[in-house]
Amino acid sequence: MIGAVVSQALILFLMLTGRGLGQVSRYSLAATGVTGLLTVPIAVWLMRSDEKQGGFYRRGRFGRRLGPGEVVWMLLLGMSVCHLANMLLSILQIARLFPGYGELSERVFSDQDVLSMLFWVGLVAPIAEELIFRGLVFRRLLDDMRVGWAIGLSAFFFGIYHGNVLQFLYAGILGACFAYCYYRLESLWAPVLLHIGANCWSVALTQLASGGATPELGYVLLLVMGVEVVIVVFSIVAFCKRS
Repeated sequence: MIGAVVSQALILFLMLTGRGLGQVSRYSLAATGVTGLLTVPIAVWLMRSDEKQGGFYRRGRFGRRLGPGEVVWMLLLGMSVCHLANMLLSILQIARLFPGYGELSERVFSDQDVLSMLFWVGLVAPIAEELIFRGLVFRRLLDDMRVGWAIGLSAFFFGIYHGNVLQFLYAGILGACFAYCYYRLESLWAPVLLHIGANCWSVALTQLASGGATPELGYVLLLVMGVEVVIVVFSIVAFCKRS
């Protein structure tokens, strides 16, 4: 609802200032960020209301603070899952079925500077989305169903929210990872940091791709992927060993 209001306000602004609707993509990133900023206090208020009247999981079980090592772990794991999920979708060549998505993404991000994307996409959006999809939706689902179903259903909602099939698959994979780490580490900071790492790394990969493919870049990314596989394997082992 907030996003719809902000979008209509943007369209009205462009019309009144004579810029025209052709400039919508230029301001869409900022509009998304403003939506996130307006959403955060409302989501926090709803979470506090849930904690007062909700079930076991909504009454504040997930209030643990992460240690410095866990903070770094979640950031690196978010980057790793982001990159490996993108590679999986590339191998499956699903993007070829939806050529319009690539054109839309290029139109939206081509006119944006890196710092703006890191702030809006890499920081504001993850906080707002995690408050909603993990802090509200996932915790409510946990009070009514088994953990596996809650993780899967919250990931499904997270994928649907992104509005297209390609992003549905990508966000669904990440959403399941975010919810699982939230449940195991018992801290909302876990999915927030995962999401920040994933989005910031996605912005970085987009910037690297815009410079053109070179053999040197390919070798570096191959090395990075090897490190990411190690991080994912380490994470799986670490979660298996945790009580």
